[in-house]
Amino acid sequence: MIKLSRSLFTERKASVSVEFAIVFPFLILLFLFVLEFSRIMFIGSALDLMTAEITRKTAISESQGINYAQRLEDIIEDEVPLWPYLTNANDFQTTVTYCKSVQDVLNDACLPTSSKDSHIILFKLEYQYYAVFNTLFSRMLDSSLTKKTIVYREFYL
Repeated sequence: MIKLSRSLFTERKASVSVEFAIVFPFLILLFLFVLEFSRIMFIGSALDLMTAEITRKTAISESQGINYAQRLEDIIEDEVPLWPYLTNANDFQTTVTYCKSVQDVLNDACLPTSSKDSHIILFKLEYQYYAVFNTLFSRMLDSSLTKKTIVYREFYL
C-alpha cells in the first residue's frame, strides 16, 4: 500500500497535461480580453484624432461658411475605411450644436443652427461599440464611446 501511494505522488508523467488542460482555457480568455481592450483603446484614440481634426479644420475653414456637421461626416468617411475590421461607419452618431455662452453648454441649452451671437460650437462624436467576441464580453464591453469638443469662434461671416 505504501508503495502504491508513493508511486501515485511521485509519478509526474501526466501532470503537465492535466495542468495545461486546466490553465489553457483561462489563457485563451485572457488573450481574447486583451484583444478586445486593445480594440477599445484604438477606437478611443481614433475618436480623439477625429475630434482634433474637426477642430483644426473648423479653425482653418471658418471664413468659408462650412457646414460643420457635413465636415464631421466627411472626416468619418475618410477615416473609417482605414480600419475596416475594427469599426463600422454606421455606428457613428454626430451632433453639432451652437451655443451663445458657456452657461448654455453646461445647461445643455445649445441650438442646432448657428446664429450671429453663437460663439461656441459643440461637437459630439459617439460610437456605439459592440464587442467582437460578443458572447464572452457583451455585458462588460458593449457601450458607447463618446468624445465632445468645444470650439470657440472668434469671428463670423
